[in-house]
Amino acid sequence: MRSRLCAVGLILALISASAIVAALYGCKPKEQLDVHFRPRYENATFKDMRGDPLEETLAAFVRLGVFDFSGGEAFLPKATLERGTFLTWLVRAWNIYYRDQPKRWVRLAEVKPNAPCQFGDAMAHTPLYPYLQGMVEAGRLVGPEQGEWQYSRRITRQELILLRNSVVLGGGRNGREKVWAPEEERDDYRIRLRSYLSDADETREEYLAAVANDIAEGESIKLAFTDVNLADREHKPALKPLDLVTRREAVQALSKLGERNFRNAGVAALGEWKPLSKEEAKALDKADEVKRKGAVPPEHEH
Repeated sequence: MRSRLCAVGLILALISASAIVAALYGCKPKEQLDVHFRPRYENATFKDMRGDPLEETLAAFVRLGVFDFSGGEAFLPKATLERGTFLTWLVRAWNIYYRDQPKRWVRLAEVKPNAPCQFGDAMAHTPLYPYLQGMVEAGRLVGPEQGEWQYSRRITRQELILLRNSVVLGGGRNGREKVWAPEEERDDYRIRLRSYLSDADETREEYLAAVANDIAEGESIKLAFTDVNLADREHKPALKPLDLVTRREAVQALSKLGERNFRNAGVAALGEWKPLSKEEAKALDKADEVKRKGAVPPEHEH
């Protein structure tokens, strides 16, 4: 009887050890092996998007590897999406569009035991970790202080504007000032918004700079939220900043990032992806450290 109990105990111990190893190593995303997401599917269609103006963009996102799925199923363009999903698509699309310019990449954080973790709900074994922590390490993630990033919460319009412009406007202090403002400057941004939006007072304070600067020089609202006509100054439109973003709007926001769009990202335009040498990778590590020194203080990182 005692020998049987010992055997059972040994089996349970081995299972527990296997679970720990799997947590540390088994969940390593495929993207960690190839940060530029080589094309996975040559052809893709969504049964509910045939003939839709967005069909070409969706097919490109599948072919380029922005999406994990191969198409064939329904895309559900009116459905909402999680914050973590949008961030993942954003980082992938950006790196793909600019894969020939490594200094502009948001490089994925390495998945390893005891890896640094900024947020309690995005540990190293979670699929979002390389993207979220990569944004932190690149000095691109700014926003209100939170102990957890709440990646499963549905993303709102004001959040999309801040996240997208955090990447597009680049790292460094100048870029961050366009998406984040200290409390003493926020009233000025609110006044600016009231000149354009009928619901300017509905934008939360921490998103004021991102929304105001997007109206002045960005493209997030123009690309994603086609119901907001900013040119109509007489009848000010409503941004509805707290509305949840649809999957259609998210893809529209990512169809163009900076000066490039999904049509610029193919192999014919940028050539085959080539991995960085160790020396180049080290140089970029140092560059990221410099960017972070000018970042928003930790108590304000999102």
